[in-house]
Amino acid sequence: MKLKLTALIIAIAAPLQAQQLLHQPTDASPPTTIPAPLLNEIDDPFFKIAIQSAPQPRSLTAVINTLLEGGRSDFQSFVVGEQIGRSALSTECGPSNRRMVISFNGTHAPSGIVLDNNVFFSVFMTPNNPVGDIEVVAWDATHGTYNYYKLEGGTWRFRNSSSELDTASSSHLSQGCLSCHVNGGPVMKEFTFPWNHWHSLPNTFEALYLFPGVQSWPIANTNFLGNRLNGAQILEVSIQSSLQRFADADIRDHIDTASDGSVRVSDLPNLIDSLFQPTELNLGSSNKTSGLDEGGLTDRATGALNIPDSFFVNIFQMRDIDLPVFGGLGLVTNVFTPGNLGLSLEEYEELLSDNSIGTECMPGRDTLFPWFGPEPSEFDRRMVERLNRRGVVDDAFIAAVLAVDVETPLFSQERASLLRHVPQEVRSPSLSQLPDTLRAVVIVSLEAEANRSAAEDDFLTLLKNPDPVTELDTRVRGFLARTQEQLADPAARQTHLQQLFSRLLENREVFQTNPISAPLNEFTGLIPKPAN
Repeated sequence: MKLKLTALIIAIAAPLQAQQLLHQPTDASPPTTIPAPLLNEIDDPFFKIAIQSAPQPRSLTAVINTLLEGGRSDFQSFVVGEQIGRSALSTECGPSNRRMVISFNGTHAPSGIVLDNNVFFSVFMTPNNPVGDIEVVAWDATHGTYNYYKLEGGTWRFRNSSSELDTASSSHLSQGCLSCHVNGGPVMKEFTFPWNHWHSLPNTFEALYLFPGVQSWPIANTNFLGNRLNGAQILEVSIQSSLQRFADADIRDHIDTASDGSVRVSDLPNLIDSLFQPTELNLGSSNKTSGLDEGGLTDRATGALNIPDSFFVNIFQMRDIDLPVFGGLGLVTNVFTPGNLGLSLEEYEELLSDNSIGTECMPGRDTLFPWFGPEPSEFDRRMVERLNRRGVVDDAFIAAVLAVDVETPLFSQERASLLRHVPQEVRSPSLSQLPDTLRAVVIVSLEAEANRSAAEDDFLTLLKNPDPVTELDTRVRGFLARTQEQLADPAARQTHLQQLFSRLLENREVFQTNPISAPLNEFTGLIPKPAN
């Protein structure tokens, strides 16, 4: 199905002329002719279908039509914005712009190229129509990389490839697409339920003004949205699948298997660092709206507001090794603050007031969903899970790492310091023996440390423990019991809530300053903060 009724004649060109695609690796660098060696390496669907088409599409409508040519493919649209809870055409922050993400599915009929989860567009939209530049990320299965493009000033520019992470300088990486996409893959920063700032499910937040209708935004009645508008829960699945194959490709590149079955894993600290420290950050929140965003589209909460479990522990990586304390739970959990252990709206308002919290340039006091702050990323979760599936690390090693400073799921200096004991490479007689080989090498390194820290002593003990998973489970259950006892005690509750809220504010500050996440803080109203 096309955006226009007029047919487009698409011809996949023979060799691409270099002047049809410019090269602009950083925001500060001028666009230049793309070098032939780089041009010859590009092998993603967007390049082969759109960039190599004649004529080359140079508008959003034209490039969508090019990918839909032949009627065997379609697209879905998703909408995100810090002001998603406000339907006004303009606000105190200026025009009510949103970001529209477009993903494609099906097969490009003329070429037979599969589009499913292989091409994503990002473009800003006003209440009336899409505006500005088009950003594209496309999966290159041949090289196991993501490529980044931008249509700017009427010309397509090749911006970056995720492969540059291995060779480019930090200053280079900080000025291009990889400043936000710090691991090279797609980013959906509000990744988990309830997808704060996204149009999503009726029981989370539906931006009804984006559905076709007389009272809707004009863009809702166009083919850019219309019946192609979907909720963030659908995009989450696509991003999860995309990150999984990206992780698989990266892991494959680091594992060499000899003819005798022996295995060598190279650059191990960079491959496994997602277990020891965050390499990306997502943003999570309470499961239901509070009404304190004051956008007029949600009511004041009447029940308790939970604190997300990811605030307390790295529940995502723990669930992937089937930690018993989280066994049998659904995808959406509320283990630490169930029922009345959660905050009443009045308690939450008091925390906001006592800490002078507000949303910059908007009248509301909070985000659409409360207790909004950083949480472990889906990229890090997926890397560890795939390393586990591939046999590089086992459940016991993962549990031993997570058990160190278990009550600090994100910014633990103690846990991060342990990464230096992971060798640059490890060799094992077979893949099945690899986890034991790695564990033995790390134990040797720890035992050789003359002045071990408390974290190193703890890690060494955990690695020698015959059942680190049970030990981790015991520690989490103890932390859970202490937390719930303090929240259930009227004499201790308020003090403990303030302590937890102070940690949330500290986490937010790190998110806004840490190089792995600061570039994602694009809008002043993203994260509520204390008044100056």
